[in-house]
Amino acid sequence: MTEQDRYGEDESHRGYQPQWNPAPVFKPSGRPDSHIPPMPPSAPHLGPPGQPGGGYGAYGPPQPSPYLNGYGQPQYYAAPPVPRALSIASLCCGIAAFMGFGFFVLPQLAAVVLGHLALQREPGGKGLAIAGLVLGYVAIAITVLVMVVLGVAFSNAEFVTR
Repeated sequence: MTEQDRYGEDESHRGYQPQWNPAPVFKPSGRPDSHIPPMPPSAPHLGPPGQPGGGYGAYGPPQPSPYLNGYGQPQYYAAPPVPRALSIASLCCGIAAFMGFGFFVLPQLAAVVLGHLALQREPGGKGLAIAGLVLGYVAIAITVLVMVVLGVAFSNAEFVTR
């Protein structure tokens, strides 16, 4: 086979580097090799230089509005969060009464009491408070019904010793 030179080892290309020519940049004076382009003598939309008020006529330049932010958009302030802690607690106690903790009768009473307090103090949580009240009252009714049925069943039972 013939001997071939590796890339870059050819004597004719050794030490060759292309010349770098940057693009000309303008100075403020209008000459090349600067970083700022030249400014026009006057902006046509502001009218001739020296005229007071620019091109705004008799009204003058626009004044910033107190209702606008730095981007020209109106500022909207969010309403403060509505407290709903009692309403949520009433709903949780009403659900807990049906999850098996109603045997102790405490969640039913807590759901009813917290639901009524929430209706008086928290207008924003009205739906949650009503749901907690309904669950609490239904759980109380079921608990009373179960106690009556168990009482009647045990009073008529034959296995009770006499």
